[in-house]
Amino acid sequence: MKPIFGKAPPLGLRLFLAVTASIVLILSDGQSNAMIKARSALETFVGGLYYLANTPHTVLDSVSDNLIDTNKLQIENRVLKAQLREKNADLLLLDQLKVENQRLRLLLNSPLRTDEYKKIAEVLTAESDTYRQQVVINQGRGTGAYVGQPVIDERGVVGQIISAGEDSSRVLLLTDVTHSIPVQVLRNDVRTIASGTGRADELSLDNVPRSVDIVKGDLLVTSGLGGRFPEGYPVAVVETVSRDGSNYFATITAKPLASLERLRYVLLLWSSAEDMHKVQALSPEEVRNAVQQRLGNTSNIRPKKEKATDEQEQHILHPTDDNSTESLPVEMNLNDTQFDLELKEHREED
Repeated sequence: MKPIFGKAPPLGLRLFLAVTASIVLILSDGQSNAMIKARSALETFVGGLYYLANTPHTVLDSVSDNLIDTNKLQIENRVLKAQLREKNADLLLLDQLKVENQRLRLLLNSPLRTDEYKKIAEVLTAESDTYRQQVVINQGRGTGAYVGQPVIDERGVVGQIISAGEDSSRVLLLTDVTHSIPVQVLRNDVRTIASGTGRADELSLDNVPRSVDIVKGDLLVTSGLGGRFPEGYPVAVVETVSRDGSNYFATITAKPLASLERLRYVLLLWSSAEDMHKVQALSPEEVRNAVQQRLGNTSNIRPKKEKATDEQEQHILHPTDDNSTESLPVEMNLNDTQFDLELKEHREED
C-alpha cells in the first residue's frame, strides 16, 4: 500500500524550523498587541485545563468533609467561636488605633491610608524551581484581576500578577529571581530593595552599605515606593547580616513571612487610586523637621486663635473642595503678616 504522505522532511530541516520559530516567538513576545492578545487567549484556555485537573482534588475534599465525625465538628465549632470572640475584641482595639493613626497622620501631614478592597483566591497549581517561582490562581479578568496586582496571604506579601486570563491568573512570587520589591526596615525606616534568589525561604537585600543600621531580626515591610505595593505590608524578617571589610556593601538575607511553599489561598488587593498617587510619602527626617516647625508656629498662637483652629479642623475633616491642596492637615494657611496682626491685637487687648 502506498503511503499517503511522501518522505518526511529531514531531521535537520525540522530542527532548523523549530529553532527559527522559537527565536521569532521570543523576539516578538510582548512587542505587539496581537501577541499580548494571543498570550491572554492561551492563558484563558490553559486556565480551563487547570480547573479540570483540580476537579478530582475538589471532589475528594468535599467527600472527606462529609465524612468528618459530628463530634469533631462540634469541637471545632466551639474553638472557632472562642477565636471569633477574641478576634472581635481585637477588632475593637484596632478600630480605635485606626482612628488614632488617621489623626496622627493628619497632624504630620502624611498621606492617609485608605482601606484596600481584598478578594480571596485559590491556588490551582504551583511551579517551583530555582529559575521559576510562580503559581496559578482561580481569579482572572472576569473578576477584576489585572497585571501588576499585588497578592498577599495572612502573613505577608506573596507576589504580583504577571498574566491574567479570563478565569485564571499567573502570580510571580517575590522569591523569583526576576522579582524585586521596595521595602523598608520597620524599626528605623531604612529603605532598600529585596530581590528573589530562587529559593522559597530566602530574599537578598541589594546594594546596602556596610554602615546602614540593619540587624538580624529586623522586620521588612513594603515602603510604597514605585506605586505597585501599598505601604506597610510585612514582607520578610532579616536572617543574616555579613559585613566584609573588603566589600563596600553588606551581604544581607531575609526570610519571607508568607508561606510560599504551602500556599492554598491568597488575597488580591485593589488599592485606591488616591492612595497609589501618594506613594512619595515624607521621609522620617522631613517629618521631624515639619513637626518641629509646626511646634514653633503653634507657640506663637494666642488663646484667641483656638476658635479659628477648631473651625479649620472641621474644614480639614469635612473639606468642601476635594481637589484643593491648600487644606492639608495642620497647615493654618496664615502668613507671617496675619500672625503679626493677631499678636498686635492680643497685646492691645491685654
